[in-house]
Parts: sequence; C-alpha cells; structure tokens
Amino acid sequence: MSALPPKYSDIAEVPPDPYDISAPLAHKLIGYYTIALTKEEQSAYDYAMEHSDMEGPCCCKCWRWKVYGGLGKYLIRTRQYTGQQLVDLWNVGQGCGGATDTKMH
Repeated sequence: MSALPPKYSDIAEVPPDPYDISAPLAHKLIGYYTIALTKEEQSAYDYAMEHSDMEGPCCCKCWRWKVYGGLGKYLIRTRQYTGQQLVDLWNVGQGCGGATDTKMH
C-alpha cells in the first residue's frame, strides 16, 4: 500500500492509496474532468500540467488521467488549490508504477 501523506486525509475525494481507487470514487472523479474552469482556475491547472513530474495527472491519457485530472479541477474549484498544490498532490499520487520521467501523452 502506498498511502498518501496525512495532509490529504481530510479530503474525501483524494484516494488514500493511488494504487487502489474504488470504482465509485473513480467514477465520481472522472465526472469532474469536464468541469469548465474560469481563466484563473485554468491557469492553476495549466501550471500543474506543465510542472508535475509526468507533465499531467498521469503518464498517459488513460482512466487515471481523467480521475486525477477531475480531482485536480474539483480541488481548484472547491478548495482554491493553486497549481503548485496540485503538482504536489499529483506527484505523490502517482500510481502508474513506472518511472517518473515516463511521458507517453
């Protein structure tokens, strides 16, 4: 198990283990992927896309990309996450199992 740092434990939408995401939670987070962000919110999301280890929420545009991308949009919208906060979460929430320099998108 690869538990995330305790600072995320109060956010029910953050999977506690990036390698074991329940289907209901994944479905919920994928639904957030289509959230239309304001210009300022999109700027934070774009920052995270550029600066995260995998240049996005996952190394490839698979279901995890939409799960963690949706989570990012949700956190920016509801908790005013900054781009750097999202980078930090995406980097510790990697669940692909590959090297962090894997960028297939």
